Amino acid sequence: MIDKLILSAVLGTVGYNGLFPDPPQPLTPWQLQVKAKEASKSAVCEKKKKSKTVKELCKRWGKND
Repeated sequence: MIDKLILSAVLGTVGYNGLFPDPPQPLTPWQLQVKAKEASKSAVCEKKKKSKTVKELCKRWGKND
């Protein structure tokens, strides 16, 4: 009986820790800057009307539609 109690306590603790993982770490300023640049590039390349230079930049960035 004691074995089952200890086993259930251990499994309960492990299960509780698995259900509630650590929250993600906040992004560093450098990571935020990279994320903003990628979003900006995607926004420019998703537009319907593009000039020749924008098409070339999108091709260079690998954001072809």
